Amino acid sequence: MKQHAGKIDAELAKQFEADHYDTYLKKENPSGRTLCGHFADDPQQFGGGVPYAPSGTFDAKVVDTKMAKQMTFAGRWGFACGAPFDAKKFLEENPQFDWMTHILKSRASQPWTTFRAGEKGSAATGSSR
Repeated sequence: MKQHAGKIDAELAKQFEADHYDTYLKKENPSGRTLCGHFADDPQQFGGGVPYAPSGTFDAKVVDTKMAKQMTFAGRWGFACGAPFDAKKFLEENPQFDWMTHILKSRASQPWTTFRAGEKGSAATGSSR
């Protein structure tokens, strides 16, 4: 973080939220120990939770000073990294969660979108910057 001190903006914040670096294993490894929160991919072999639990990041939001002054923020539905979640595939691979068949929903990959105060419905502007 020292190399980013005083330089963090919304674009860098998006990268941070999409981080897959596992600080326990000290390598890239999407899991429950990463900022992006891929618990459904985590066998939890090191303890701390339910193996392959269908939980984690459901959305991501960032705002910087300029955006706050303009009453805007950027958001993305689903994982911050943009990865989709396929509920049917997940349930096939993890039958222990079959009790969730009727409540677990898939999440397609969505772009980062900028929202402005006072917008209604589809007035938000898509942005994949």
